[in-house]
Amino acid sequence: MVKLNNEIRILELTEPNFFGTVLNHNLTVTKGPGGGLMLIDTGLPGYLDEIERYLKSWSYSLEDISDIVLTHSHPDHSGNAQEIKKISKAKIYAHKLEKFDNQKFQIQYDQVKQEFNVNEKEFAETMKRINNLEYEIPKIDFYLEGGETIGNFKVIHVPGHTPGHIALYDGKVVIAGDSVRYYKGLKPPLRFFCWNYEKAVNSFNILINLPFSFFVPYHGEVITPW
Repeated sequence: MVKLNNEIRILELTEPNFFGTVLNHNLTVTKGPGGGLMLIDTGLPGYLDEIERYLKSWSYSLEDISDIVLTHSHPDHSGNAQEIKKISKAKIYAHKLEKFDNQKFQIQYDQVKQEFNVNEKEFAETMKRINNLEYEIPKIDFYLEGGETIGNFKVIHVPGHTPGHIALYDGKVVIAGDSVRYYKGLKPPLRFFCWNYEKAVNSFNILINLPFSFFVPYHGEVITPW
């Protein structure tokens, strides 16, 4: 857990056996327009108990979540959204261009091998797991275009990783979702997971050139002034 300031905290989940590595997921918790907590992205399905454990350590519960913002539709971001909505009646926000369905990723071993030191068995196991995740598709309450304000954050449409990917920015904190990852520095998203890599690189450049005190990629280290 990283407390950025009195209003923003990062809830870190970990995903083992991701192409032979452990991948972290940075969920952001802050104040929402609905009067409770706003959760930005919700992790892979099956992590609800861990999310609740974090919240309880801060004297909150899942029932305190009034708003859920999904940066995009991939299951490691949307996997618990509908379950939380059932518990807390939270409103869910996402971009109007995002398609929420049971996605299947079409990725080749050679593409992944360029990025990860992964053998074919680890590759096959990861692909089988991520293409067979079971979760309820979230029902979106508010469709975004970019430019809206949710709580203290402005919505920025940053297409590339997916058509309707969004980031959030309050003038000091950038919540980038998968538009930026941190791996030995800030980098664009993995090419083989991108809808349009050229657009993804353009969105990456937009976000990293914003003035910030804190930068929160969904995967990798959070950049702080400390």
